[in-house]
This record gives sequence, C-alpha cells and structure tokens, in this order.
Amino acid sequence: MPTRNLSRIFVTGGTGFLGFRVVRALLDEGAQVTVLVRPDQEEKLGVLRASVQVVHGDVWNPASLRGRGRGHGVVIHLVGGMKPNAARGLTFRHLNFVSARNAAQMAANDGVPHYLLLSAAAAPGVPSGYLEAKREAERYVQKCGLAWTIIHAPPLYAPGEPRSPLGLLLSFLGVLPTIGWALSNMRPLSAELAARAIAQLALSADSFKNRLIAPAQLRRLGFAAERRLRQRHLQSAAPSSDHEALEDDEPPFGWLPH
Repeated sequence: MPTRNLSRIFVTGGTGFLGFRVVRALLDEGAQVTVLVRPDQEEKLGVLRASVQVVHGDVWNPASLRGRGRGHGVVIHLVGGMKPNAARGLTFRHLNFVSARNAAQMAANDGVPHYLLLSAAAAPGVPSGYLEAKREAERYVQKCGLAWTIIHAPPLYAPGEPRSPLGLLLSFLGVLPTIGWALSNMRPLSAELAARAIAQLALSADSFKNRLIAPAQLRRLGFAAERRLRQRHLQSAAPSSDHEALEDDEPPFGWLPH
C-alpha cells in the first residue's frame, strides 16, 4: 500500500481563477502539491510550474484519473462552473456534480483519506441550477466513504480587478454592525483570502473529521492565515543581531526618510 502523506496535496482545477491562488498558498505553507491538468493547459501554471508535480488527466474522463491520487493525503476539488453550454453538453450538473463525483471516486479508489470540495453559498446572482448541482455533489461526497471538508464559499473577487455594483454594495453593507451578520453568506470575499483559508483547511485535514465550512468561517480562516504569513515575512526580514539593527537604524549620510 502506498504511503499517504497528509502534506502531499492533490489539486484539481489548479489553473483556474481560484485554483492558481490555492496552489500558491499551499506552496507558501511548505506543502507538496500535485496539480491535475489537461496536456494543453499546463502552461497556465506559469511560474508555479517549477514548484509542483504535474499529472495529466481530465476530471470528466474517469479512466484518465486512475492511480493519479496514490500517495496523497488530501484531494482538493476546485473544478466547477456557472456558465453552462447546452450545445456542448456542459450543463450545471456536468460541470459541477460529475467532475466532483469522478474526483471523489479517484480519491476513494487510490486510498486518499480526505476530500475537500469547494461548494457555494446561496447568494444574489448565483443560478439555482448551479446550487442544485453543488448540493448534489455534497450529498455524494458525504456518502462516498471518505472523510470530507465541504466549503460553502461566498462570491469571490480578485483584488484590484473591477467588481460589480452589487458586489460592492454587499461588501459595504456586510461590515455594518446592524445588518452585517445577515449578509455573511452573501458578502464577497477576496480570492486571495479564500485561497489561504482553503490551504489551511487542507493541511489541517485528517482521516476522521468531517467539516462543513460556512462563509464566515472561511473569511476568518483567510484573515488569520494572512496575518500569520505577514508575521512570518516580518520575522524573516528582521535583522539577525543587535549590531545589524543599529546599522539599519542609521540612515546613509545625506539621506533622511520623508
């Protein structure tokens, strides 16, 4: 039987909007990361390609997944979509349930003890068909014999990119003390913070505990992970001795900070 290393993480959807950030967050935490990609998608990993193990496969082709998960401690499934294409047979169910089912079957067959599924919270603008497919995937995962973590993620946004007026309004209202609690499932979350939280959840997973993560929990985990990462960076940048600190405190001749 292959050894299962809980710090060895298998990621599907690792080249996507959120997946790329999750892979980077896992690497920042020292995890060993394997990313499942189609052969024509490998270049989307960009600078992360040199730091991960790449395996070729397709979550909609179960035969291509056979044996891919062996030796891993967790499978993170991030594949899904809110834009069906009926002409190509890409229904909400195909995009969100079938892919999750196939990845869970791979994990079970390959002896991976824990499965993390990115699902979604109900929020304005989220199609009902998308949520129905996500809930079907959740029910399957809960019955497939694996320990699981299911994340009800709120709407996500990329920092620095244009946001919808509705998203901006929900973000503003979500911090008001009187109604913020009622909007916790709807208030958008930075994809960077979500990725940090998902990495922490994967690395804290075990073979016994099942977890359903609400949007507010995901938000708290993301902020906590971001703070820890910032502290690590500050500590690594700190002078290693009092002598160095004194030298750094003395500005060069003729220069003063403004």
